[in-house]
Amino acid sequence: MLLLIAGATDTVRELLAATFLDDHPNWKHLALEDINVMDGESPDVDAFQMSFNTIVACECVRDARKEAKCPVLITCPNPAMLETVQEEFPKELVCIRIGAGKEWDGMSFHHEVDPKRCSMKQIGSFLRKLAHA
Repeated sequence: MLLLIAGATDTVRELLAATFLDDHPNWKHLALEDINVMDGESPDVDAFQMSFNTIVACECVRDARKEAKCPVLITCPNPAMLETVQEEFPKELVCIRIGAGKEWDGMSFHHEVDPKRCSMKQIGSFLRKLAHA
């Protein structure tokens, strides 16, 4: 299974991932935040670099899943990266949007969670249910 968390802040995504991974030690975590580096050279170069880095990260996920046969949790900081991951894993990826940031409007998600109505504990419980579905 591939589970992707998008939206919210880096801190919220990291907290959700850490809590989830504590409960699911056999899962791996791909933090796209770690490769979301803009050098400011130019918008076109930054966009290309981000896309390239995301594709390479997806290949690493494929390799890890072949070798370890493990599920992977992906945390995603921006819509461009989400689009790339969705293109790389069109059938097996389950995407969850946390929050209502406008930059995510128009993107495709399987589930949307409003953190104003759900506690972190409730969101964590929802992620656990998805992992066991």
